[in-house]
Amino acid sequence: MKSTLPLILLGRALSLSAAPAAPPRPPEAAVLEAWISAQQFRHAELPSFGGMKIHPGTAFTSAEGRPYFRVSPYSANLAVLGMLRAKAPGGVQLAGPWIAWYFAHLHPQSAPDGVPDEHFYLADGGGETTCVKPGDPRLCHFNDATDSAAATFFSVLWAAHAAGMPKATLQAAGRKQLVETLGEVLLKLQQPDGLCWAKAGYRAEYLEDNCEVFAGLRDLASLEREVFGDAGRAAFYRQAAERVRQGILTELYDPKTKLYLVAKFENGSRTATHLDQWFPDTQAQSWPHLFGVVRPDDPKTTAALSAVNSHWNGVTKPDWAANPGEINSGAIEAGAACAALLAGDTRRVRIYLRAVQRLKFPPSPDVPGFDWPFTIAEAGWLLQIVTPMPD
Repeated sequence: MKSTLPLILLGRALSLSAAPAAPPRPPEAAVLEAWISAQQFRHAELPSFGGMKIHPGTAFTSAEGRPYFRVSPYSANLAVLGMLRAKAPGGVQLAGPWIAWYFAHLHPQSAPDGVPDEHFYLADGGGETTCVKPGDPRLCHFNDATDSAAATFFSVLWAAHAAGMPKATLQAAGRKQLVETLGEVLLKLQQPDGLCWAKAGYRAEYLEDNCEVFAGLRDLASLEREVFGDAGRAAFYRQAAERVRQGILTELYDPKTKLYLVAKFENGSRTATHLDQWFPDTQAQSWPHLFGVVRPDDPKTTAALSAVNSHWNGVTKPDWAANPGEINSGAIEAGAACAALLAGDTRRVRIYLRAVQRLKFPPSPDVPGFDWPFTIAEAGWLLQIVTPMPD
């Protein structure tokens, strides 16, 4: 691979205007697509089939020396979304088994909160378990956020349909009922202010989660209308999505600072946003337009991103574009870069991509690359940056 991004192809990828013909896929896209696809378990006879490792690195090694690999439903949803929205060759073929895995694990043992817990597998896809280290909250029966894990799956289903997945696949026996049961799980978390708790046992209404919920409910409404032919349910979910949008704009936006608030808690308290902290405070400023709550050219978007760029510019804090590995414990925050691209900041995104290629991409075909911290979710966002994006 070349040491710098091919600027001609990158320039085409960064164009947000419709082109007469699709430009050639940049080589970076092919590398990302292959890396994401390589994380999917492929043994059809095993319960792991369709599951996707968050990273090829080992998540845990047992006392007997057996390495386990982690499947995070939320991260896998974002990876599959990236493949589908970037129109990656094989994207639908990747999405089908993942969708089947998710549906197959919507039962009380795997999904006690209504969405699948994180699962762990041996290298061959055997040894399925949700607990590899009893007593460790991240390695035993872990579900980070019910609202996000459900909402992003609805977006996967709609994106799969938009990418050409046959309706018959989505209409398979029992799937509409499973989708609507999952919808009930999500809407039970919705509060009178329109926002959703992260999960029943964690009563905080997070900005990022609720942006994902808005997009997921909007996509679920489209799925009901276009795939299931249920106009009534479509209207129901569309109205629920609009309540989330209004909740975000009224409860999680500070017109004085022109910044979004990170969360609202059960007692009604809301913490001020501190731009000195990247996650979640600074990162969250990108989520409303990244997930369609507001437009990329909305004055709220412009003001929030201007504040971020003024603070994380290499003077007060590290430059998020030039030094993405320094802003959040080594994570490269590709979602925020994708949001910057949507807002038209192509200059910073070009700088960002050069930095990420240096930090993460394999320097040669013989070197694996994409060292931790890096996840399939980051790869999904990156794929949408280096390939032509939908409007």
